[in-house]
Amino acid sequence: MTGTDKVVPTTTEDTPSVPGWVETTLDEILANLPVTAEKLAPLRASYLDCLANCGRATDLDSAHDACRQGLLRALKDNVGLDSTTLRTLEQKLEKLELDISSAI
Repeated sequence: MTGTDKVVPTTTEDTPSVPGWVETTLDEILANLPVTAEKLAPLRASYLDCLANCGRATDLDSAHDACRQGLLRALKDNVGLDSTTLRTLEQKLEKLELDISSAI
C-alpha cells in the first residue's frame, strides 16, 4: 500500500429492512392495481420503510396497521383508487402483515 491508497472500511448496513419475500409479495399484490409501477414506486418504498421500522415497535399489530393505513390513504389521495379496490388491497396487505408477524 502506498501513501496515496485510500482505505475504505467495510461494514454491514445498520438500517432496518424487510425480508426479500415481503418485497416480492408486495410487488405481486400491487401488480393487480390499475396504476403504473412508476406512480406506485414512492408509495411502495414508503410502505416498506414503515414495515421495516415496525420491528422496533412494542405493538407490532398497531404499527403494521399504521403503515397499511398510510399506504391506503396515499393511494386514495394520490392515485384515486375506488373504495372497492382499496378494500381488496387492504385485505391482501393485512394478510401480508400477518405473515410477517408469524415469521418473527
